[in-house]
Amino acid sequence: MKLLDTDIFIDFFHGIPGAVALMNEEVIIFSAITEAELLAGQICNDPNEKEKVFHLLSQFEKIPVGNPLVQIAGDIKRIYALQLPDAIIAASAYFTDSILVTRNVKDFEKVKEIKVQKPY
Repeated sequence: MKLLDTDIFIDFFHGIPGAVALMNEEVIIFSAITEAELLAGQICNDPNEKEKVFHLLSQFEKIPVGNPLVQIAGDIKRIYALQLPDAIIAASAYFTDSILVTRNVKDFEKVKEIKVQKPY
């Protein structure tokens, strides 16, 4: 199972072939934080673009942010000095025993408890 970081979804919307291919792979999941980050983008000021985000995300399982995931995220943030959204994404990968697929390998690879994969 692969948990996609927000940057992969952004690449998909930019038509990056590697990101497009990833959307058709195996079982894909994402953190609820990714949904928030995508919806916070200026492109979502356009209702049609916002609907595209919802449509894409509806095809995959969303990992909610709740206990005990937030407790794991707190530990990851404290131990590895990640930004809180990244710590929640890392905790989501840990909690679901998924491979975190991200272009931001540098920040996530220091989290020893998770597997990280650079997508392309």
